[in-house]
Amino acid sequence: MKQNLSEMVRLSLEANSKVLILGIRLPPNYGQRYTAAFADVFPSVAQALDVPVVPFVLEGIGGVEGMMQPDGVHPAANAQSAILDNVWPALEPLL
Repeated sequence: MKQNLSEMVRLSLEANSKVLILGIRLPPNYGQRYTAAFADVFPSVAQALDVPVVPFVLEGIGGVEGMMQPDGVHPAANAQSAILDNVWPALEPLL
Protein backbone atom coordinates (compact mmCIF):
# COMPACT_ATOMS: atom_id res chain seq x y z
CA MET A 1 0.00 0.00 0.00
CA LYS A 2 2.76 2.43 0.91
CA GLN A 3 4.54 1.80 -2.37
CA ASN A 4 1.33 2.25 -4.36
CA LEU A 5 0.38 5.46 -2.58
CA SER A 6 3.89 6.83 -3.01
CA GLU A 7 3.78 6.08 -6.71
CA MET A 8 0.38 7.74 -7.15
CA VAL A 9 1.59 10.86 -5.35
CA ARG A 10 4.87 10.92 -7.27
CA LEU A 11 3.11 10.61 -10.65
CA SER A 12 0.61 13.30 -9.65
CA LEU A 13 3.41 15.67 -8.67
CA GLU A 14 5.25 14.96 -11.91
CA ALA A 15 2.06 15.96 -13.75
CA ASN A 16 2.13 19.27 -11.83
CA SER A 17 -0.93 18.36 -9.81
CA LYS A 18 -1.44 19.56 -6.28
CA VAL A 19 -1.72 16.65 -3.87
CA LEU A 20 -3.45 16.30 -0.53
CA ILE A 21 -3.40 12.88 1.11
CA LEU A 22 -6.57 12.00 3.01
CA GLY A 23 -5.81 9.27 5.50
CA ILE A 24 -8.22 6.73 6.83
CA ARG A 25 -8.13 4.28 9.71
CA LEU A 26 -9.27 0.70 9.86
CA PRO A 27 -11.69 -0.69 12.43
CA PRO A 28 -9.97 -2.19 15.49
CA ASN A 29 -11.00 -5.74 14.59
CA TYR A 30 -7.98 -5.87 12.24
CA GLY A 31 -5.69 -5.85 15.26
CA GLN A 32 -3.64 -3.08 16.84
CA ARG A 33 -0.39 -3.80 15.01
CA TYR A 34 -1.98 -3.87 11.57
CA THR A 35 -4.24 -0.84 12.11
CA ALA A 36 -1.34 1.23 13.47
CA ALA A 37 0.89 0.30 10.53
CA PHE A 38 -1.93 1.11 8.11
CA ALA A 39 -2.61 4.53 9.68
CA ASP A 40 1.10 5.38 9.69
CA VAL A 41 1.35 5.03 5.91
CA PHE A 42 -0.45 8.29 5.15
CA PRO A 43 1.71 10.70 7.19
CA SER A 44 4.84 8.75 6.26
CA VAL A 45 4.24 9.13 2.53
CA ALA A 46 3.21 12.76 2.97
CA GLN A 47 6.42 13.55 4.83
CA ALA A 48 8.64 11.65 2.38
CA LEU A 49 7.13 13.41 -0.63
CA ASP A 50 6.55 16.78 1.04
CA VAL A 51 2.79 16.96 0.52
CA PRO A 52 0.08 17.87 3.02
CA VAL A 53 -1.93 15.22 4.79
CA VAL A 54 -5.11 14.89 6.78
CA PRO A 55 -4.17 11.85 8.90
CA PHE A 56 -7.78 10.75 9.51
CA VAL A 57 -10.43 12.30 7.29
CA LEU A 58 -13.20 10.90 9.51
CA GLU A 59 -11.89 12.39 12.76
CA GLY A 60 -14.89 13.02 15.02
CA ILE A 61 -17.13 11.15 12.59
CA GLY A 62 -16.07 7.51 12.53
CA GLY A 63 -17.83 5.56 15.22
CA VAL A 64 -20.11 8.47 16.11
CA GLU A 65 -23.78 7.53 16.25
CA GLY A 66 -25.73 9.05 13.36
CA MET A 67 -22.64 10.16 11.45
CA MET A 68 -22.09 6.87 9.66
CA GLN A 69 -24.29 4.85 7.31
CA PRO A 70 -25.74 1.60 8.66
CA ASP A 71 -22.71 -0.32 7.34
CA GLY A 72 -20.57 1.54 9.90
CA VAL A 73 -17.91 2.13 7.25
CA HIS A 74 -19.16 5.01 5.13
CA PRO A 75 -20.10 8.48 6.38
CA ALA A 76 -23.71 9.59 6.22
CA ALA A 77 -24.87 12.66 4.31
CA ASN A 78 -25.04 14.70 7.52
CA ALA A 79 -21.33 14.05 8.12
CA GLN A 80 -20.28 15.94 5.01
CA SER A 81 -19.88 19.31 6.73
CA ALA A 82 -17.69 17.69 9.40
CA ILE A 83 -15.56 16.10 6.69
CA LEU A 84 -15.18 19.54 5.12
CA ASP A 85 -14.10 20.91 8.50
CA ASN A 86 -11.46 18.17 8.72
CA VAL A 87 -10.15 18.70 5.19
CA TRP A 88 -10.46 22.44 4.60
CA PRO A 89 -7.44 23.65 6.59
CA ALA A 90 -5.13 21.48 4.46
CA LEU A 91 -7.05 21.92 1.20
CA GLU A 92 -7.53 25.69 1.17
CA PRO A 93 -3.82 26.53 0.72
CA LEU A 94 -3.73 24.30 -2.36
CA LEU A 95 -6.53 26.22 -4.12
